[in-house]
This record gives sequence, structure tokens and C-alpha cells, in this order.
Amino acid sequence: MLDASFVLRYVLHTQAPRPHPTGLALLKNVELLVPALWNAEIANALVQAERRGAAAPAKVGAALALINALNPVVDGQSVDVTRNLEIARAYGLSAYDALYFELALRRKAALATYDENMLAAASAAGIRLYPPPSI
Repeated sequence: MLDASFVLRYVLHTQAPRPHPTGLALLKNVELLVPALWNAEIANALVQAERRGAAAPAKVGAALALINALNPVVDGQSVDVTRNLEIARAYGLSAYDALYFELALRRKAALATYDENMLAAASAAGIRLYPPPSI
């Protein structure tokens, strides 16, 4: 399970220090699941970085190439709004972040994220983190 925050931290280099020294290499040979929202989230973050002047178009292009090379598997299940609302309420998340939680719970997948709200809620939800904190 791959949250956009995990990838964006490495490809845009906008938030330092990087939480894990091996960066995107951690994602090699790992099945990367993402909700359908992920594509729009990535596109929005890239365009916003460009508009803020945090990344030139060439840097955004290079970031997108790195992201596309990860080849994440987009979950095809449609959003269950009732379940999404339940998860958002239970864990104090946005409805968007609840999509990641629902997918991680349904697929029993570990979650790669640097989103502080999601990190705090993952343990209560019984969601493993990737990489494990001990790495």
C-alpha cells in the first residue's frame, strides 16, 4: 500500500530530512497497491509544486518518470462511501486518507506513508507500516 506522501517526499525533495536513507529503493520487489485517487493526488502534488516554484517543469517531469517507473497496481474496487465514512470517523482521517486505510485493511497490506495523521492512526487500525520502524 503506497501513500502519495511516501513517494513525493523522495522525488520532489521538498521535505527534509528524508525519513529513510534508502528512499525509493525500499519499494523494489514489493507489490505497490494504490487507490484510484492516487493518480489524481500525484498529479495535483506535482502541479502544485510547480506553481509554488518548488519544482521547475523539468524536475516535475523527472519526478513523474520516477513515479511511473514504480508501476503501482491501482485498486479497481469502487469506493464504499459508508465504509469510507466509518473509517474516517473512527481514525480521525480525511475521507481521502480513509481510502488508503480501507485498502490496507481489505488487502491486509502494509502501508508506506509519511502522512503524520495516517502514521498515528495505523497502529490503532492494526495496519503494519512499511518499512517497518526497525529498518
